Amino acid sequence: MNFSDSFKQTNSLCRFSACGEFVANAVSFRLLVREVKSLQIIQIYTCLDTVQHVEWSPDSCFILCGMFKRGCVQVWSIENPEWKCKIDEGSAGLIDVCWSPDSRHVLTTADFNLRITVWSLVNKSVSYIKYPKKASKVLDFTEDGKYLALAERRDCKDCISVFVCSDWELIKVSIVYLQT
Repeated sequence: MNFSDSFKQTNSLCRFSACGEFVANAVSFRLLVREVKSLQIIQIYTCLDTVQHVEWSPDSCFILCGMFKRGCVQVWSIENPEWKCKIDEGSAGLIDVCWSPDSRHVLTTADFNLRITVWSLVNKSVSYIKYPKKASKVLDFTEDGKYLALAERRDCKDCISVFVCSDWELIKVSIVYLQT
């Protein structure tokens, strides 16, 4: 069995793409993308700050880096190296980032769970979802990616809200009653 040389990485940030063709690892301010079969570097991206989060889009066409201290996210296209996107939460801060199942929207969570912002990579639109609860698993998508369920706190009551992912409109709010 032959092993490759070891590669430097920051914060144990090494992620395989969903398709299994690529592997990305962060080294301080840089993100290196390699082909899995040859381990050849196919792209090197320079980030604005030390990378704290790396995530591939579900279709493996995009990759994002979260820089929570700076409150921003950078997104790159694997297919089109010229394409890039910078998402800046500004004074709202940033504590989490994830992809929507369609791989064309990025969801960012502001400091103190003030809101979730949905950023479209297609038409540059922005949608806001207020009242997310502070929890490790606050949202989830249906298997087909059509709906988003979100744990929220509305009017001092815990709720599960359902949003349509095509336009991020709220379609249902259910109050959660806990029995003690």
